[in-house]
Amino acid sequence: MTIWTPDLTPFEGPLYLKLVKAIEQAIATGILSPETRLPTHRALADKLGVTVGTVTRAYTEAERRGLLAARVGHGTWVRGAADPANEWVIRNEDSQRIELWQNLPVQLDRGAIIRPLLTELAQGDLNGLLGYDKEAGRPAQRQLFVDWLAEQGITASEDRLLFSHGAQHGIMLALLATGCVGETLFCEGLSYPGMLGNARQLKNQVVGLAMDEEGLLPEALDAACRTRRAKLLYLTPTLQNPTTATMSQARRDAIVAIARRHDLLIVEDDVNGLLPESALPPLVNLAPERVIYLGSLAKIACGGLRVGFVLSPPALRNGFAQAMRLSSWMVSPLLIELACKLVSQRQIMPLIEHQRKILARRGELLRHLLPGARWQPGSMHAWLPLPEPWRSQEFAEAANTLDVGVASGEHFAAGQFAAPQGVRLSLSQPATDARVAEGLERLAGLLRGTPPTNPLL
Repeated sequence: MTIWTPDLTPFEGPLYLKLVKAIEQAIATGILSPETRLPTHRALADKLGVTVGTVTRAYTEAERRGLLAARVGHGTWVRGAADPANEWVIRNEDSQRIELWQNLPVQLDRGAIIRPLLTELAQGDLNGLLGYDKEAGRPAQRQLFVDWLAEQGITASEDRLLFSHGAQHGIMLALLATGCVGETLFCEGLSYPGMLGNARQLKNQVVGLAMDEEGLLPEALDAACRTRRAKLLYLTPTLQNPTTATMSQARRDAIVAIARRHDLLIVEDDVNGLLPESALPPLVNLAPERVIYLGSLAKIACGGLRVGFVLSPPALRNGFAQAMRLSSWMVSPLLIELACKLVSQRQIMPLIEHQRKILARRGELLRHLLPGARWQPGSMHAWLPLPEPWRSQEFAEAANTLDVGVASGEHFAAGQFAAPQGVRLSLSQPATDARVAEGLERLAGLLRGTPPTNPLL
């Protein structure tokens, strides 16, 4: 922690804004370099002769502006290259390195399925698919997807469906369509880094809420709704990222009831919803008037296809249409039609079933090699709680020296939520079961070794 003490006299305005300007200037001039840990609220308040509340307000505003990052139990520091949002990129394996880092679809011969479908498209109205189209896609395409979703137990209607560039794009559309810019957003304490990055770009105040083995705790949500006003709740009820938690029916009912009571909109990220062999009905079935449902073919079919879909409440239909036009005008009609052929010719479910079998084998490897890890059938990832005195970032760095990539729990910590000490392991990314086994064996050996004696606090 630095002993930096700013001089506030050159700046104008309220005390807390003077401190924000001093932080901004110190970062710009290099006095505060990336990753520098700042004094505690109390220590800086004593140095400056101001109240702790003034420092807290300044740090909060500086964090909102993207200057600082903070985490309960870890302090406040200057954002930089180590900011988890900057590190959340696709990493490729090589002959030595094994990536258990990111949830990419299991490697299969998708080309054998896609190639004949492309031939069909080329022989059809190709020119019509290469022009501009409506922002929501064509009614026949939407109806085809709605019918397919109905087969999977997801209730929808053609007028509520909008195609997107994957679920990641769907998150951005949801934030824009609901006007959730600079507003408070609730989510699970550990949440998807892509959503956290989107929220950061739109200056949202993200509040991470307490969780248990089923995910978000209803009482934590209810308490948060009683103390502050939020526009949205973002959550993943099935195979939660990164914990693999899956909500029971009772938990889903409770969350929806609280959202109704407090007039809260829900963004349901169901990108993993079709991976389990049997899944509970999504939240959108329970409350279509307030749930924004996000789905995608990325995890279950082809990541490079970049076709997702949004089910929006009727009241938000125009907002989503406008958000789509402003962000990219439309999803490529060619890609949507290719996705429709994939769905209509019943090619998706065999792909899902193939992935389930591979993931089941890898889950068994995990159970044998790292019995303390949490995993559920169909999940691309597992959550590994770490024993004392390991800290998640230290473990990730130690794994990296063994040429194994894992995702530290810090990547998923939402807002001020104190991330538990653990790492996420992607079982889907390596090309073979043997590579997964080798990576897990290296991690098991790391845990069997001597842990650090002076862990970072």
